[in-house]
Amino acid sequence: MKNLFMLSAFAALFVVGCATVEQGLQGANALLLSSREVREVFQGNTVTSSTGEAFYWDVNGSVIGKGSYGGVIKGNWNITDDGRLCVSNWSSSTAPGGCYKVYFDNTTRQRKLIDIDGELKWTVVNVVTGNPNNF
Repeated sequence: MKNLFMLSAFAALFVVGCATVEQGLQGANALLLSSREVREVFQGNTVTSSTGEAFYWDVNGSVIGKGSYGGVIKGNWNITDDGRLCVSNWSSSTAPGGCYKVYFDNTTRQRKLIDIDGELKWTVVNVVTGNPNNF
């Protein structure tokens, strides 16, 4: 019986330790942004990430910017009806494509892009109107 109790306690600890970033955000009452809210953040703006990447999200559906390794990266973007930000056709193999949920983290006051597995892919730290970097 003692071994069964220890096994149950270990299993419970393991499950708690495996919570995704998305589950943590949901537990902290982070706001999942709507398609309109995601569009307001990205469309026509230059967005900088916590890793120093900066991209201009043109209204025509193209995205261009500087990756974390300094090279220029280009691609395409769109927003699904349920508010996922999707990127594709990147000119760099280091830039991940896919669709991401966008949460507003009330604790850090940042927007966080979450992948299909519930893991953090990108944290937005700054949004500037237009394309001041002339990407």
